[in-house]
Amino acid sequence: MATLNNNLAAAFLALLASAILSFSDNFVAAVSEISGLWQFQVVRTFFAVPMLFVIAMVFSISIKPRSMRALVLRSSTVAAALLVYFATLGLLPVSQAGAGLFSAPIWVMLFSVTVLGKRIGRRRVVAMAAGFVGVLLLLQPDVTNLTALSVLPLLAGALYGLGALFTKHFCEAESAPVLALGVFTAMGIASLGLMIYFTLFPVPVENQQFFTRGWEGISPRFLVLTFGQAVGATVAVSVIAQAYRAGETDFVAVCEYSFLVFAAIWSFVLWGQSTGLLAQLGIVIILISGSVMFILDRNAAKRAGTSGAPSHN
Repeated sequence: MATLNNNLAAAFLALLASAILSFSDNFVAAVSEISGLWQFQVVRTFFAVPMLFVIAMVFSISIKPRSMRALVLRSSTVAAALLVYFATLGLLPVSQAGAGLFSAPIWVMLFSVTVLGKRIGRRRVVAMAAGFVGVLLLLQPDVTNLTALSVLPLLAGALYGLGALFTKHFCEAESAPVLALGVFTAMGIASLGLMIYFTLFPVPVENQQFFTRGWEGISPRFLVLTFGQAVGATVAVSVIAQAYRAGETDFVAVCEYSFLVFAAIWSFVLWGQSTGLLAQLGIVIILISGSVMFILDRNAAKRAGTSGAPSHN
C-alpha cells in the first residue's frame, strides 16, 4: 500500500512538472520574436542559478559534485541537447520540438548496442521502431524539402540520450540540484561565447534565425518572459526530482512522457495551434512505446535480480 501511495504521489508530481515545463516552454517562441537564443540563455542562467542555490538550501541538499570531470562531461552533453531543443522552439511548436527530446530512449538503446555492446531482444526493437515512427508522425518532416534544420529535433534527442547514458554510468550519485546547476552553467557559458561571436560578427538581418542573433538589448517584455521561463524550468526540475525520490524510477520516467500531451494542450490554449490527427497518433504511439520499453527494462531487471543473470527481452 505504501508503494502504491508513493507511486501515486510521484505520478502527480511528474504530471505537475510536465505541465509547468511545457507551459513555460511555450513562451520561448515569443522570446524568439524579440531576442536571440544565446542572449535568452545567458539571462535565463543568471535567473536560474540563484534559484537552484535557494532550492538546495531550503531542502538541505549538497551542491558539491562527487566527480567534477564526470559532471562536466554530462553537463556539456545535456546542455548541447537542450540548446538544440531551444533552437527548434523558435521554429516549431513545443509538442514537435519535444518529440525530438523524447526520442532519447531510442538513442539510448542504439548507443547501448553500438557503443556498449549490449544485446536487445525483438520486443524492445519493435518498441523502439514504433517510437521512432511516432516521432516522425509528430514531426511530419517534408521529405521533398529536407534541410539541416529538419534534423535538429532528432539531434537534440540523440545528444539527450547520450547525456542519459553519462548520467547513468558516471553521475548516478550526484544530487538533482548539482546536475541542474551543471547543465544551466554549461548552457550559460556556451551561450555567452556564441552571443559574443554573433554580436561581433552579425549575420545579415534578412538571414537571421533565432540561433544566429547576437545581443539586441533588454526590454521589459524580454525580462518578464525570460524570468518566467527560468522559474518554470527550476520549479519543474525540483518537482521532478521529488517525484523520482518518492516513486519508482521507471514509473516516473513513463509519466514524464505526459509532457507531449501537455505541450499540445498548452499550444492550443495559448496560441490556438491545433494538433492534427497524425500528430495525435504520433503522441499516442510515443507514449505506448516509451511505456513498453520501460516495462521491459523493469521486468528484465527483476529477473536479473532473482536469477543472478541478465535477461534480454
